[in-house]
Amino acid sequence: MVNEKKADAHVGTCYLLSKRAENRVSTWSLLSKKGEMGMGTLIIFIAMILVAAVAAGVLISTTGTLQNKALSTGKATSAEVGTSMNVVKLYAEDGTDQQLEEFTGILKLNAGSEPIRFSDVLLTVNLINTSADYTYDSAIQCSNGTTWNSSNTTAGGDFGVEYSINGTNHQDGYLTKGDVAKICFESPRNISESENVVFTFVPKVGSVRLIEADMPDLMVDKRVDVYP
Repeated sequence: MVNEKKADAHVGTCYLLSKRAENRVSTWSLLSKKGEMGMGTLIIFIAMILVAAVAAGVLISTTGTLQNKALSTGKATSAEVGTSMNVVKLYAEDGTDQQLEEFTGILKLNAGSEPIRFSDVLLTVNLINTSADYTYDSAIQCSNGTTWNSSNTTAGGDFGVEYSINGTNHQDGYLTKGDVAKICFESPRNISESENVVFTFVPKVGSVRLIEADMPDLMVDKRVDVYP
């Protein structure tokens, strides 16, 4: 009887130890699962940080590119709108025979304008039955009318420039702030009294300057004012 009781006690003790062992295994299994879940969450968190960093880098790069393009476009637009020349006066010689051929214009920059290079300027002269294009030729001297003529004036030719006043930042071949320049050219043909002529100054960068003028009804003077 005593032995049976001892055996039952031994069995009970083994059962308790087995349960404790199962509880420990279950606890370790739970901790292991929690550890796996924590590691997975950490990996996902790190991945999200990396994705956000890459996205931020792309966004910053794109923003910088757009900003540079905007600044470049703004400068180009400002130059296009703000750059222009002022035709102060336009006159011709010699009107004593009622025919005009040699023209001179007085030019200066408008306020706030960037310098204009004469080699980047196209001058067009439109008459009722013909027209001509002119480009800058540094060899033409406006002070000597005999050098104005080009090899083929009916198809266009060249214009010369002479400076009456040099600005602070004067540079030959350019119209800069403070400069007052004379531009000289020959018309495609002789222009008669009452004839309509359109002069167009087209810079590479900047505003186009168009002048439309009617020749006087009576031309008897050597110098004939055309504009204004």
